[in-house]
Amino acid sequence: MQLTSAQVFHHRWCAALAAQDTAALRELYHADAVQLSVGTGRTLLGAEAIAAGFAEFFGIAGAVNTTGVESFIDLGTSFVAESTQSTGFAQATSYDVFALDGGRARFHAGGSIFPRSPAALPAQDPAAPGQAFFRRLWDAISMQDAATLTSLYAPDAVHASVAGTMRGGQVITDSLRQRWRQVGPPQLRSLSCFVEGPDALAVEGIANLGFGPDVRLDVEFYEVWLLHQGRAVFVTNGLISPRPAELRQGLQHYADNQIRNIQTVAQGLANLHAPRYWY
Repeated sequence: MQLTSAQVFHHRWCAALAAQDTAALRELYHADAVQLSVGTGRTLLGAEAIAAGFAEFFGIAGAVNTTGVESFIDLGTSFVAESTQSTGFAQATSYDVFALDGGRARFHAGGSIFPRSPAALPAQDPAAPGQAFFRRLWDAISMQDAATLTSLYAPDAVHASVAGTMRGGQVITDSLRQRWRQVGPPQLRSLSCFVEGPDALAVEGIANLGFGPDVRLDVEFYEVWLLHQGRAVFVTNGLISPRPAELRQGLQHYADNQIRNIQTVAQGLANLHAPRYWY
């Protein structure tokens, strides 16, 4: 089987983690690479700092073994992996988002898929463009301001998730507008993590989403954005809780109950209006 460049990189990265090989990890990142750690809240700049961060982690937790890949979104020069990873202390499902350039990582964001306590968005900082972008984004969503939302995406922006990949800023915003019309806009409840680096940000939080005309649920999510000149060129998001399979099962259970309720009401009406014959 022929592996893609993203798959080859992921295999090499997982092997280096398992071997605690910081030299190999250093070679997998560009000298000016950016890494956002959602779990620690740290931003590391440069391959040397990233390798030192891995060395520090190995000194605490030991080797990281990848025992399974739950999902892998392969976009060629970027990918999103949700993997089961274990150390000597614990096993967890993690997400990792990579942007590659010439087979090496130019950007990496990662975190673990487990619920966190809510936290406030960091105090507004004029020197933090990612914060300004995020606030404008959610202001536009809450106001259903399609024009502002469109201006936040580059014309060639890519949105990737397990639900599929959309290419083009206008395609992305048109899809969001259609969803607003069907189920209403999402509502941001709280944030638990917010990490910003040069032209990048990663967040975790809780949002209320519509899944039908009368179905809205609070879900915990992660989201990673790459920016260029203040506009999104890449965004990916995923569910922390419930997980996609759990959400599908819950929505199916709800739909089945609705159908049963409708059938019960219909049968009751049929019995109510049925002709009665006296003999």
